[in-house]
Amino acid sequence: MHKQKEPSPTMAKPLSSQRTPPNAPMTFSRAGHPLSGWKNIVRHYPLPLITLLLLASSIVAWLSGHGDQAHWILLAAIVIGALPLLWNTLQLLRRKEFGVDVIAILAIAGSALLGQYLAGALIVLMLSGGEALEAYAVRRARSSLSALAERAPRTAHIWRGEELVTIPAEAIEVGMEIVVKPGELVPVDGVIISGSSSMSEADLTGEPVPVRKMVGMLVLSGSVNLDGVVQIRASKRSAESQYAQIVRLVEEAQAQKAPIHRLADRYSIVLTVVAVTLAGLAWALSKDPVYALAVLVVATPCPLILATPIAIMSGIDLAARNGIIVKSGASIEQLGEVDVAVFDKTGTLTLGMPKVTGIVLAERAEHEGSLQMSACEITERACGQGSVGPLLCLAASVEQLSTHILARAVMEAAQQCSCPLRCAHDFEEVFGKGVRGQVPIVPEDRQVAWLSDKHIVEVAVGNRTFMRYLEIVVPQALLADRERRRERGQICSFIAVDRQVRGLLVLEDVPRPELAQLSSQLRATGIKETILLTGDSEVVAQQIGKTARVDHVIARCLPEHKVQVVKDLEHHGHRVLMVGDGINDAPALATATVGMALGTQGLTAAATAADTVLLSGEILRIPKAVHLGRRVMRVAQQGIWVGIGLSGIAMLFAAFGFIAPAAGALLQEGIDVLVILNALRVGRITF
Repeated sequence: MHKQKEPSPTMAKPLSSQRTPPNAPMTFSRAGHPLSGWKNIVRHYPLPLITLLLLASSIVAWLSGHGDQAHWILLAAIVIGALPLLWNTLQLLRRKEFGVDVIAILAIAGSALLGQYLAGALIVLMLSGGEALEAYAVRRARSSLSALAERAPRTAHIWRGEELVTIPAEAIEVGMEIVVKPGELVPVDGVIISGSSSMSEADLTGEPVPVRKMVGMLVLSGSVNLDGVVQIRASKRSAESQYAQIVRLVEEAQAQKAPIHRLADRYSIVLTVVAVTLAGLAWALSKDPVYALAVLVVATPCPLILATPIAIMSGIDLAARNGIIVKSGASIEQLGEVDVAVFDKTGTLTLGMPKVTGIVLAERAEHEGSLQMSACEITERACGQGSVGPLLCLAASVEQLSTHILARAVMEAAQQCSCPLRCAHDFEEVFGKGVRGQVPIVPEDRQVAWLSDKHIVEVAVGNRTFMRYLEIVVPQALLADRERRRERGQICSFIAVDRQVRGLLVLEDVPRPELAQLSSQLRATGIKETILLTGDSEVVAQQIGKTARVDHVIARCLPEHKVQVVKDLEHHGHRVLMVGDGINDAPALATATVGMALGTQGLTAAATAADTVLLSGEILRIPKAVHLGRRVMRVAQQGIWVGIGLSGIAMLFAAFGFIAPAAGALLQEGIDVLVILNALRVGRITF
């Protein structure tokens, strides 16, 4: 490994494909030219623009004294706008679906037949403008997701001799040493081997506070290196890293073709029957078909059509900005309806990574029984009295040369305890069993009696099989303690120094620190029941279930059993939220009303099967996501009922001749604006 070098001013310049630091000069491209904005508007929203231009042309013609021309222009607007709407409605009817657009078709047709061309043109503008607003909301929501893919790391820096060269990110292989400069994106997942820096993971997890990363700590691709030069050893190829998986997930989310379900269509038949009946009565009583047309015009359900999609897409946009990817509008709608939450254990309610929770010292276990010391106690005594700190340092000194998941846990514990590591020699690893090596003794270690006269010791860390392989005798007290701990789901490794077992290293998959608040916050959102499904033993399951305060615990649950539990709940009328993170959770995630995957351990089968993905490891975002779904649907329903109420009042006035068709169309435009403003309130929810 080359000595870390400070980059020259030229080398420190951020790459064009990377994020520019805050103090960098801003550049502009032709895309920022005002004309490009108009081109985008014309390309994306042609129908409302054409209708608006025709309306303006008719007004000019009318003011110029060419009334006939004005009428023909308005008729053209009606025909141009009505044909796409008529085609879409016919397609729905062919699929035996009945929507609220039928009223709009009747109103437009009536306007054309009765010569009320201005009213018909205004209805066309209202409908096409509503669809344009919906398309804009979709595009805006997807832009939050697309931003992730657009800023994907494309290059990396490596040392070749004395020269720092730039290579494509896809050329990075496992084990390569990558240099990341301030202001750049980390191109691959890896471990810092030199340097330290603050890293922003906001675009990955939604967490706004930067994290200080030092030697030995894991960094994720897509993190922004804020202030220091660091060197990283790649643990995955670029295509397999966290950010690449997020990009693939985003592409999958954007490929979803399922249409947004309109809540208004649930009331479409009743609304259509009421409007047509009232229009018929108005015509019959007044003997004037214009009265009937006015009723149909004010009954045109644009507010109902707009309420749901704008609220839903605003919710998807807000979720994406807070580390929650929602794959479709239907997913967020269903998220607002769930009443039962089902959880996997490992990696969901627990951290999914083993942590060192204590060390049982052999000499005390022999004389006083089992004495476990927590990680906190180890920290306090690492530089003080006792042999716990030095024993952990010796174990970590040999484990640092291993890539095993348990070795990483020992290293993290040593870092938390500020243990100075030694350079181990003659290292040997028997995969799945243990490691050993020669470790030098430093002066501060000699305060421990059995290290006082040592200069170098042989340290072995591993399971019972590894101790047998090395022909090291394990004290019966530690063996008995190990069995008790294994029954509780803990993982135990023996630590031997110079072929004598000195302690038992205790590791376990610890609960997430905020776990105790999860159930209460879910109940506050309206979740009636919480269930834990796990393949672990009954003892372990009950421990986690008690911590999580769930209502029911089902242990020794295989993937097919999880699916059956979810199906049974749905069979009894429940709407089920299933939360998991592993491959074995994928079938249940796909079966549930809403599947939510935790993507913190890699976005694989679980994220593919799920409807939503939580990029952050903060599980208290689960109730926040449910709250968001509830709020989205509440706001959408408010818009629907406000629209129905105001349209109903307007229909009564129109039936008695107080509202002309053209005035009714303008009135509906006002109701549209009110409903849109109401739907946009979703974006102001505070996470």
